[in-house]
Amino acid sequence: MSLEAATIQPLRWLRGTLPSEHGFWVMLGGALASALLRAHSGAVTLLVATVTALLVVATASAFHRRIRRSSLAQLAATLMLSFSAVPVELAGGLSIPNVTQATLARAIVFVSSALVVRAAFARNTRGGTTRNWFLHLFSVAIAVAGALAFYVAGQAREAIACAMAGAVCAVFAYQRPNVKQLKMLGLALSGLVLASALALAL
Repeated sequence: MSLEAATIQPLRWLRGTLPSEHGFWVMLGGALASALLRAHSGAVTLLVATVTALLVVATASAFHRRIRRSSLAQLAATLMLSFSAVPVELAGGLSIPNVTQATLARAIVFVSSALVVRAAFARNTRGGTTRNWFLHLFSVAIAVAGALAFYVAGQAREAIACAMAGAVCAVFAYQRPNVKQLKMLGLALSGLVLASALALAL
């Protein structure tokens, strides 16, 4: 076996093992980046963020084939990604109520984004028009409800993050993109995740 072939085989194995979903990496990166900004990154928080990222990636690599076969499992995995920031923020000394509020806001942004993607896939299925509308409306509803709840509670950062999600989801509910527009959809939702991460940190 040549040196080139010996090098390619482990790379192929790694590529086949790691999660291939763009959204996974964006959400994980956004959650950890936001946590580091909120917790004022130092040696301890950077270490915790690195260990957390490795554990999340390892877990996702072990289960991502099973997750891809179930829409419900995908939403559950998306929800769990919002919790990846928790160890970092706690290590940075943030209070439990503060961490809880930010985690809930991230969960709303992440899940509403995932629902938009599921809606795009549903549109191309048999009888998927009704499901497409339901998923879009549900994504808008949970984002708007979150924004209003945080606003009433006086949590401006969390309210802004959820309002961003509500606005983006409302645009997509109007446009109703399909699977042929996944690249555009992915870029827009990546921007939402990163913008909401900054909103929670500033």
